[in-house]
Amino acid sequence: MQYELELNSYNDIGRENKVKKNPWLRISLVRLFAIFIIGVSLGRVILLLNRADNKGIAPFGIAYLMALCAIKRDKKKCILASIGVGLGYLSMWNSINDPYIYLVSIVVLSIYYLLISTKDKIKLEIISFSILLVVFVLGGIFISKYDGGINLTLTLLQTSVVIPIYHIIKYSIRSLDEFRINSSISAEEIVSISILFCLIITGVGEIYILNCSIRNILALTSVFIIAYMGGASYGAMIGVAMGVILGISENDMIFNVAFYGVEGLIVGIFKDTGKILSILAGIIIYFALGLYSNQLTTNLIIEVMIGAILFLLIPKSAYKSIEIEINPEKKRNAISNISLNDLKEEFTLRIRGITDVLGAISACLGEDNENSNLSIKNKSCALIENLAERSCSQCINREKCWQKNFNQTYVSFQTLIDNYESGKVTLPIYLEKNCVKHLSILKNTETIINNHNLNETKKEKINEGRQILSEHINNIGITLERILDNFKREIKISDDLERMIRRGLNRNSIEYNDIFCYKNYEGRIRIKISMNSCEGCEFCNKDVLPILNDIIKIPLSISSEGCNINPKSNECTITIEEAPKYYVMSYAAMDIKDGESQTGDYYSFGKTTDGNYTIILSDGMGSGPEASDQSKATVNLVEHLTDAGFAEDITVNTVNSIMGMKFAENEKFATLDLSKINLYNGRTSFIKIGASPSFIKRKDGVQKIASNNLPFGLVDEVDVEVINEELKPGDMIVSISDGIVDIDKLKVGDDLWIEEYLGENSYDPKQLSENILKRAKELSNGILKDDMMVVVSKVYSVS
Repeated sequence: MQYELELNSYNDIGRENKVKKNPWLRISLVRLFAIFIIGVSLGRVILLLNRADNKGIAPFGIAYLMALCAIKRDKKKCILASIGVGLGYLSMWNSINDPYIYLVSIVVLSIYYLLISTKDKIKLEIISFSILLVVFVLGGIFISKYDGGINLTLTLLQTSVVIPIYHIIKYSIRSLDEFRINSSISAEEIVSISILFCLIITGVGEIYILNCSIRNILALTSVFIIAYMGGASYGAMIGVAMGVILGISENDMIFNVAFYGVEGLIVGIFKDTGKILSILAGIIIYFALGLYSNQLTTNLIIEVMIGAILFLLIPKSAYKSIEIEINPEKKRNAISNISLNDLKEEFTLRIRGITDVLGAISACLGEDNENSNLSIKNKSCALIENLAERSCSQCINREKCWQKNFNQTYVSFQTLIDNYESGKVTLPIYLEKNCVKHLSILKNTETIINNHNLNETKKEKINEGRQILSEHINNIGITLERILDNFKREIKISDDLERMIRRGLNRNSIEYNDIFCYKNYEGRIRIKISMNSCEGCEFCNKDVLPILNDIIKIPLSISSEGCNINPKSNECTITIEEAPKYYVMSYAAMDIKDGESQTGDYYSFGKTTDGNYTIILSDGMGSGPEASDQSKATVNLVEHLTDAGFAEDITVNTVNSIMGMKFAENEKFATLDLSKINLYNGRTSFIKIGASPSFIKRKDGVQKIASNNLPFGLVDEVDVEVINEELKPGDMIVSISDGIVDIDKLKVGDDLWIEEYLGENSYDPKQLSENILKRAKELSNGILKDDMMVVVSKVYSVS
């Protein structure tokens, strides 16, 4: 329960003339009402000092008023609290010794708090207790007519009782102010809040409906809730606190402490079994104690059953919110999640700053700052000036041509340069008639044009490289943004699972240093366990993995990251994840072109860290070592880019640009055949860049996968076509190089025989790959005109 949190917005709203309805106003009114109700309730709590006398002292209301006014220096709140406490005293008039003295104390303390404003809290407390002491003394003399000794004794007794209660309630109010999801509450604060809560319930008093005590029903329900949410320790604590406070109010402490304390303990112990079993356990122990102590009555049975029904009727969402607040472990987890989100935000901001920088660099490199028309004009002027400097600087007709006939000379030089650029080696008519250095001007023009063309070619290469670099930097920024999006998705820390794993490992005497469990953005469980250097993955497979499988009831496997040992600390960290539903077995068969010692085809296959299985084939143009370099470079680049999280389109275009720069001079390019299988759902994507078709062999037929993209390096940008299919256990992917297809020059690209062969034959992947290669050799009469490669991958079910 949260009440009376500090809100300054209420005062601010009151100062404005025109204001719309504000939710903060409604919240403030609710809290002011809570202050009033708590005052009434605490004013009704009586402390019986004598079993024979039904009257007692009521220090709780005064202590509440003093504590609230000491913390909340707000006159409205003090007035509401004093009115509430006063009404509580009036409702219990016949049960309080010397009720007039309590009312006078409330009035005097309220006047003091309203008239005096001091920020010195120690001074405020001293004066408040002094006022209380004086009122009790004077009230005993003039109202109750006590003798001096008796009056002094009773005054000291009542004042000394108020002091600890004042500090408990004051601490409770402060704890309630800090009761936030992002603030961890100590055990002392929980205890103080529980005492205040028990006092509020006790203040309900002896109200009965059909001979059933409303106070007992609320007390039982509260103990059930706190015990179920907080566990055995909090259940026992709230039970004992409730029993003590009800006991001093009813003058039967032993019975109340025993019943409520044991009730809270049992419900807390059985909390992990669920609401129904835990409440059944509490009811059974309650009835057992009632039978043992001869206190079991029909009314008691009805009260317990009503409390249990109320407990069961509270929705799970309410329990979750309460559990986060009172369960220290849940509270720490919530705070950890908030801290993790804050850390993710901070990390995201830092990385986003890097992506912004990359974007600015990319834009700067990609901008063409030159005005094309102005650039052409400037180049033309520069060429004319250069030609004039070379040809006319020592000429005797220089002044005549460039001063008297400037326009005609300039136009003629421009025409001469244009003629050379278009392949015409002729002098304009004006220069032929007036120029005395025909041969020299022609040679100089040829030299200048050749140098200009060479410079332009270099500049175009530089601009092309700059554009490629700009695109790559921009792609890196885009990839970082995508990675950040995945990173920012909610990653749930599984604390309950972590606790279960710790218990399981402890029971089986498995030593560990730390455990971290979470669900990634795809909802899959990942577990990181740190332990002293073990015996490798075999230890985890044999000893750790079966324990975790038994605890989680979900098939698990060691991730592709394997077991990592820190050489400095000798600590082993192993990552365990949900086992995929499928696994893939791949086999390759290949042979080299006749007359070559090295194949120009290259392949790679294997599982990636994100739960996919990739099959990559590349065929370098031509054959021999050069083709091998091209295909190997392509496969390595694609592997690294996909593992780093680059999207398919960015991966393909990045490789296309790099291959274009690396092998453009020799016009040697490469193809790409990429298949990516999701091992959790069987979804498969195919990307083909100039590659031969692939085939999916299913139980009911053969499906051809083909695309018409050109090989890497032949176009500036590749329009990536992704073909999506869904595979099932037993399906096979057959990937081939063009050497398998182009076995007949008259039927280049004819792959019909492969479809027919796959439809008629069904083997395991290894045998099928070898047989396809063997059949291709037979069809080519044993003459290998190109490198041949076949990779067959079969999907299997894990279970």
